[in-house]
Amino acid sequence: MDERDRQPARNLFSWQVRTFSLLWSGYAAYYLCRLNFAVAKPGMSAETGWSDVRIGTILSAYQVLYAAGQFINGQFAERWGARRMMTVALIVAAASNLGLAWASAQPEAIAFPGMLVCWAVNGYAQSAGWSLVVKTMSDWTPSKRRGTVIGLISTCYQVGNVLAWLLAGWLAQDYGWRATFWVPALFLIPMAATLGLFLRNHPTEAGFPPVRDDVAPPAPVPAAGAAVPVAGAAVTAAGAELSAREILRLTLTNKVLWVLATAFFCMNAVRYAFMNWAPDYMATFHGLPIKGSAFTAVALPLIGALGAISAGWVSDTIFNRRRAPVAAVMLILLAAACVAFVHVPPGQVAFATAMLGFAGFMIYGPDMLVSGAATADVHPRAAAAATGFTMCTGAAGAIFSGIGVGWLKEAASGQWDLVFWTLGGLSVVSTALMVSIWNARPR
Repeated sequence: MDERDRQPARNLFSWQVRTFSLLWSGYAAYYLCRLNFAVAKPGMSAETGWSDVRIGTILSAYQVLYAAGQFINGQFAERWGARRMMTVALIVAAASNLGLAWASAQPEAIAFPGMLVCWAVNGYAQSAGWSLVVKTMSDWTPSKRRGTVIGLISTCYQVGNVLAWLLAGWLAQDYGWRATFWVPALFLIPMAATLGLFLRNHPTEAGFPPVRDDVAPPAPVPAAGAAVPVAGAAVTAAGAELSAREILRLTLTNKVLWVLATAFFCMNAVRYAFMNWAPDYMATFHGLPIKGSAFTAVALPLIGALGAISAGWVSDTIFNRRRAPVAAVMLILLAAACVAFVHVPPGQVAFATAMLGFAGFMIYGPDMLVSGAATADVHPRAAAAATGFTMCTGAAGAIFSGIGVGWLKEAASGQWDLVFWTLGGLSVVSTALMVSIWNARPR
């Protein structure tokens, strides 16, 4: 291959890196205005006197709109793409965080409903994210590297989690818990502008031929004067754009996708329980100050990033693009970790931190596989819709992580044992569902 042949490949690779970097940064930014609530919660509780159930209701309102938005936006993503939708979503997320900070300073008759509405709107905005990332990266990547690439890009939400908790912990400690909402919102505006200006949804928009190898390219447009197929002939090419009805039919009639979605319902309840309550657990059970609890809780997503990368690579190289075996093994180990938390004594900060890291490794690997690589595998022509459907059911499960965890804590007189036993049981159910599709692989 001479220099003239190498240049187009180099140009394509640079665009792939550019697309990866923009999507990674954009989705990481979402988390600054998503997981700040978990760090603000202890200060919010102390100031307002609201119960865990009442504050958990705000978290669950977020998840209700997040679930609805995942399904709705997953359908729209097939036509509008990440460039437009993520730009708008980041602006709305920033506005909703600013609105919550304002509402929280009002009298209680305004504060609680205002915060509830603002956080629910934020949930809808945040739903226009991951399905777009999966769809766009799938269009820029051949299927043989999908697990590895989705695993690498999924580190954006683990790193975003770490940055969100570190920033919010510092702000809450030094400037008050309201600062954890309005300061991160200011970071999202320039990020939205960057995506709108520089992101491209598909290689063809940047002047390259299609990259995906599991979807036929779109049918060429007939030249002027060319013969037109007669009515009734099969005129839709394998790669032709799908109608909204076809996308919905493909999404709702795929049995493997339903198994993935049901498993994700259970595992997302577990993941969001850890995400929404880990700082509170370290503060209330182990006696750490809010900044310290946020700093130790970052072990969960930080080690989780390694789990996501490892799971993607192992599923590609060792299991020949089968995602279910890797997810099943990690989920049963996650169940064991949840049970182990029951036996962690109060004040054992180092042990609890190590356990959070282990749980993160076992959470984020299956999370990435089920919500990313596996859904794109089973639905190559409607990756965003499939991911949106799976994320919708996952978000429905995550509703439990707000009001459900709050109720379990209160039922156990503020103790955590009942919470961890429940999370372990949900992990076992997810394991069984993954075992049922053990040999599923890309079409």
